[in-house]
Amino acid sequence: MRPKGPAAERPDLRPKVTRPDEAETLVSSALTALDALEPLIAQETEFFRAGRVREALALAMAKNEAAQSYTRCLEVLKSNAIAIGRFQPASLTSLRERHEAFARLMSLNMAVVSTARTVSEGLMRDLADTLGQNASPKTYLRGGITHRKAGTTPLALSKAV
Repeated sequence: MRPKGPAAERPDLRPKVTRPDEAETLVSSALTALDALEPLIAQETEFFRAGRVREALALAMAKNEAAQSYTRCLEVLKSNAIAIGRFQPASLTSLRERHEAFARLMSLNMAVVSTARTVSEGLMRDLADTLGQNASPKTYLRGGITHRKAGTTPLALSKAV
């Protein structure tokens, strides 16, 4: 049961920008986080394009950490938007341009990953259908015509290979 009365507010632990140098540091940290994330996304995209799925998946941990770091920087920037607007750090224009370029890179990455996923699902579906055909019994219909029921045998996949 929840206690009645006003809900306890969580303290806001995000840094507050109060000086121009803090604003510049914050924007620089976002650029640094983007510097770490961009090459990982580009490399993942190229791996998926080339059909090198294992190599692409091997980047997952590093990519997730870099993405979390960049997301945290963006959240702090958003919470300090008024101060950032007031102080106008020199690297703010660069961050905006880089963020727009990154959005285009992410759009391409999502299209490539989606295509790879669709192809993989299609291959697995075809494989399951083929295995199911061979596993399902042949029955006879009127007139001696043979008929195979659609396969219902589940497909087992070992990731250890």
